[in-house]
Amino acid sequence: MAEAAQAKTEAPAEVSGRAPKKKKSRPTNCLQSNKRIRRKDWYYRDGKYFANKQCFRLWQTAEADKKAKEAAASAAAAAKPAAEAEAAG
Repeated sequence: MAEAAQAKTEAPAEVSGRAPKKKKSRPTNCLQSNKRIRRKDWYYRDGKYFANKQCFRLWQTAEADKKAKEAAASAAAAAKPAAEAEAAG
C-alpha cells in the first residue's frame, strides 16, 4: 500500500521529465547593518548580501579587525610557552 502511494507521488515528476524548480534563497536583511535589502539596491560580495557598498566596506573592516585580534591572540599564546621555557631553563 505504501509503495503504491509512493509511486503516485513520484509519477508526476517523471512525466514532466525534469526536477522541480528550487527557489533561490536570498536573505532579506543586510549582514552588517541588518537593514532590509531591496532588489534594486542590493550589493553582493564574497558570497554575502549587503544593503549597499558602505555596509560591505564596514563589514570588511570589522572582519579584518577580528582576524587581526585572533592572530594577535594566537601569537601571544604561542609566545607564552616559549617565555615560560626560557624562564624555567
